[in-house]
Amino acid sequence: MIPAMTLFLAAMVVLLFATSDDANAQSYTSPHGGFSSSTQLCTLCHTIHEAPGNRLLKEMPESTLCFTCHNGTGSVYNIQVQMDMDPAANAMHPIKVSLPNNPGVYSYTPVTTANVAPPGPYDCSFCHNPHGDSGYGSLLRWSYDTSEYVTYGGMGSDPYETCWNCHSSSAITTDMTYFRHRFHIKRAKASCSACHYSPHGVANTELVRFNPLYVTNSTSLNSGPTYVDNGDHSGSCTLSCHGVDHNPYSY
Repeated sequence: MIPAMTLFLAAMVVLLFATSDDANAQSYTSPHGGFSSSTQLCTLCHTIHEAPGNRLLKEMPESTLCFTCHNGTGSVYNIQVQMDMDPAANAMHPIKVSLPNNPGVYSYTPVTTANVAPPGPYDCSFCHNPHGDSGYGSLLRWSYDTSEYVTYGGMGSDPYETCWNCHSSSAITTDMTYFRHRFHIKRAKASCSACHYSPHGVANTELVRFNPLYVTNSTSLNSGPTYVDNGDHSGSCTLSCHGVDHNPYSY
């Protein structure tokens, strides 16, 4: 017969590991969905009596609340590092932030970006649904296809509804915004994400950061992938993408 003390100690060890596993699971629980009366998920973002702004959010602006997780500590998506840059020297979408290097003040040319929406800045929830995925991934409210090859036009839903909420689809797909968007989107079937891999912000102009899944070094020059801004809506790319070597290719 096993002594009672041995059984007690064994039970305590099991309880200890079970508690530890539960704690770890709780620390990685996403606050974006799965709500019920038996969870406290709502309180991760909302407070009833002491909210500093609208929607009972714990932090304002909204992005400050998002950055409590999306700063590399609670989520694999570190968005804060993409936004904590001087917007005058880097390219980024106009998101309401209050960061050491980015006070949330932006200046850009509507002709370049083909805006059809007010200039912002916007809250994170303009593009993302914080309460659950809408079926498009990344909590996006609308479609944004990041596949290597995307067929644009024809039958079916638009693969870039997220982009067209602010940018003019007719202007961009008819090359009114330079950089041969029409050719890349319609003929080469390249996704917007092929060249704009970090849509929140990049340490470059024109929001250019190449998608490492699809864009590699120039095969003939064995260098890149790089983009050089030549000013006045022109530039050059040194890379290989969709089977085409740019060595370099100028726009």
